[in-house]
Amino acid sequence: MTVLSARDVDVVYPRRGGGPVAALRNVSLSIDQGEFVVAVGASGCGKTTLLKLFAGFLKPTAGSITLGGEPVDGPGGERGVVFQDDALFPWLSVRGNIEFGPKMTGLGAAERRARCGRIIDLVGLTDFADHRIWELSGGMRQRVGMARALANEPSILLMDEPLGALDALTREKMQELLVHLWDRTKRSVFLITHSVEEAIFLATRIVVLSPRPGRITREFHADFSRRLLDGETSRTIKSDPAFIALREQVLSAVLKGAEA
Repeated sequence: MTVLSARDVDVVYPRRGGGPVAALRNVSLSIDQGEFVVAVGASGCGKTTLLKLFAGFLKPTAGSITLGGEPVDGPGGERGVVFQDDALFPWLSVRGNIEFGPKMTGLGAAERRARCGRIIDLVGLTDFADHRIWELSGGMRQRVGMARALANEPSILLMDEPLGALDALTREKMQELLVHLWDRTKRSVFLITHSVEEAIFLATRIVVLSPRPGRITREFHADFSRRLLDGETSRTIKSDPAFIALREQVLSAVLKGAEA
């Protein structure tokens, strides 16, 4: 079943002192229930623009965005968004940040606390629930961001380069956490990244966008996240010749598009 879909989408931005800029052209992409779709491409290819369309932050110049078959006309709680900079409220605790969304939707205090307690456990922050945001490391803040996005029980998570600012070791641990969250929550995920290796490790499907105006030029399927869930280690998976071969195929597609 399709959760979120873009059909024949164009996006053109006006530009001061110059002609309009075409960011996306004729993009069609459907994300099905339970998929983990990752978009890669050179800087300026329109990855973030596509995520903003899905989130309802932006309207297409042409074409349509639908959620469960219904037109998207703005942001909504059925789409949880995780940003690269965590965008958390530093004056609130971990628990306060995670409970904020359900509180705004009118969820009762007891149910809100129970739901958010389960999510705090899920992201491994049980011992830090009452800490302020400024007391946390970068990786822990991103865990809070993911938990906050899950708190409204969305049908899909939209993730804008969420691990890009983390050091290499923390980033790999967070990749593992993302795979386990996806598996345990059964949510669909759309994530954008500049890291081809990260895309292959996380995704069930990888889409490659061309430079501006962005178009989907290639798609690849992967199952390495399943292998992590079956008990293999990240290092074993990423050193597998099959992983390396797919990484080179995807990277070649990205570079070919950038040179076109």
